[in-house]
Amino acid sequence: MSVAENDHAIEEVLELMLALEIVLTLRADYQHESREKVLGKIDTLISDLLSGIVDTGVATVKLSNRRAESTWFDDKSLIVSARDAADTKQNVVTFPGTNILNSWRFAVLMRTLDIISESLTSGKIVTKRDIYYRETWLFKNQAIVDRIVDDIGRTLNVPRAALGIVSAQKGLACGTFCMHKKDGTLMAVDGEIQLIPPFEELKSIDVMDIDFVLVIEKEAVFRSLCSAKFYNRPDIGRSILVTGKGYPDLAARQFISHIAASYPGKPLFGAFDSDPYGVDIMCTYKFGSRAMAHENSHLTAIQMEWVGVNVLEYEDGWTKLSVADRKKALKMLSLPWMETDAANAMRLELQRMLFLGRKAEMNVVGTDADGVIAYLAQVIKTRLDALTVH
Repeated sequence: MSVAENDHAIEEVLELMLALEIVLTLRADYQHESREKVLGKIDTLISDLLSGIVDTGVATVKLSNRRAESTWFDDKSLIVSARDAADTKQNVVTFPGTNILNSWRFAVLMRTLDIISESLTSGKIVTKRDIYYRETWLFKNQAIVDRIVDDIGRTLNVPRAALGIVSAQKGLACGTFCMHKKDGTLMAVDGEIQLIPPFEELKSIDVMDIDFVLVIEKEAVFRSLCSAKFYNRPDIGRSILVTGKGYPDLAARQFISHIAASYPGKPLFGAFDSDPYGVDIMCTYKFGSRAMAHENSHLTAIQMEWVGVNVLEYEDGWTKLSVADRKKALKMLSLPWMETDAANAMRLELQRMLFLGRKAEMNVVGTDADGVIAYLAQVIKTRLDALTVH
């Protein structure tokens, strides 16, 4: 960042601190308790900053880091959990900064707090992408926004939703179900593909008379299943199909977690590539992610079962395991949740990959375009039959 940009950032910080004071004085007019509490926490943070400037000429903020070292695995709940914010690594940001980089970080923090306060005051939900495009010159890239928003939530000890910020939607669902929105509207889905909305907009989800839920890693496979009406087959029954398009967004994870908690008797299956990344995505749904450890209690679905694809079941689809794949697999096997009974299927799959030096993608199962459809239908039918017997 140039000296001119630094001066611009400092001017922006001063304006933002004044704006935040004005916005936060309005918070008593709001009836929503969670907003009131979050605004109160931001108010305290800003007041401490101003006091620091008056007393020492320097404003200091300690941001709790939501990285891996701030998490632990609860072997009772089988959820990746967050340590108390006070016990986690903290990044110290000061103003005026000791260098240009520190001043820039402070400007990023203050601008993000300003947008959060504006969102809470107006009652409007914004996405992380919205924040980035408001000040691209300041934020530089989307990853900066993602990190600062999560760190602010961690520092204030509140979920991201309480900040009035959501991720851009990407998860898709198909089948027969209804989503009741908080604004009173009803979204009835019957066979069409539906973008999963931010969970903050939803009041409840009714899944109707279904036999199971299937989460699919890849969008292409998901769309193939939808086109084939896999969600309504006489041989396996009715279902809801969901994809997070790879690593899922929060909306998709909350959607699955809510259904799992509300309908514990409904079988929940996961179909992923037989490679380390497919296993990792499955674990994100099942045990939670380290990045969002402080929110995993409502983002996980521990009863999700791996239904494949399995590397031993079709040799034609094998590809060589790369050096990076091998490192990823070994790292995953060292994770604490991989030692639990709940991870048996994923652990065995990783071990087989390493032994064979091979991996397999779900979209190349079989020798024809319908190979993956027939494969999943057979595997799921076997699982459902076994559940019926027991």
